[in-house]
Amino acid sequence: MKKYLTLLKYEFKTIAKDSTSLFMLFYPFLMLFLMGFLVPSILEKTADSNASVIVLQLLVGLSLSLGAYMAGALIAFSIIENKDDQTILNLSVTPLSLKGYLAFKMIYGFVFSIIGNFIIIGGLKLIASDKFVITVGTDVIRLLDNLTWIKIIIFTLVMSLAVPVVALLFSSFAKNKIEGFTFMKGGGILIILPVLTIFEFFQGAKQYLLGIFPNFWPIKAMLNISMQSTDQTNLNYYLYMLIGGVFLSLLSFVMFKVFIKKNQ
Repeated sequence: MKKYLTLLKYEFKTIAKDSTSLFMLFYPFLMLFLMGFLVPSILEKTADSNASVIVLQLLVGLSLSLGAYMAGALIAFSIIENKDDQTILNLSVTPLSLKGYLAFKMIYGFVFSIIGNFIIIGGLKLIASDKFVITVGTDVIRLLDNLTWIKIIIFTLVMSLAVPVVALLFSSFAKNKIEGFTFMKGGGILIILPVLTIFEFFQGAKQYLLGIFPNFWPIKAMLNISMQSTDQTNLNYYLYMLIGGVFLSLLSFVMFKVFIKKNQ
């Protein structure tokens, strides 16, 4: 236990010098500012209300999607850097071991993701509830009002399980930071695909076409609550979360094994 506490102290001491850690600290506040103030202000000045409805729904979806992905990608860059300077190989012969170091990195990123997601989603609920309001037909829907704090907490826990999946996937197959950055750009497209569920084509049973993406399940659960959906093909909120949690945990386990095999 002492070796992990020593590593944690080291991580905290180097935050100010490490651009990755600094970005992880400030990223949630940057996203909160953009989504809570800047974009809604721009939309208020537009005359196209239909476009505003779509953009606001997309913003909710993106705010749900990006926190864990960014934490995972940044942890991946940190691991890739360690691979470049041969630190990974040196860890294999230390008391910490490669598995211990990797587990520490995953937990470190997981905790950062929980905090970041809570800042973004909880912050939007506190400061932008009056801005995230759409009109569908004759119904006025306040997108953030039904996101209760307990549901936000459950979501942040489940969605943050994507951190080790993203981090281990990128760091397992990227040979250097350039490849890692390429994977990050491509992965960013994949990670936001579940947000397509807001469009009519993916309503009803067709939503499950997106179920191959593990982050679909927690995101869909939150979007259903946000949009006050009454679609009979929807699952219970907690069932979505359970499926997503199991799916992401299994992928994390598989990717952990893959990384160890490729780097021992």
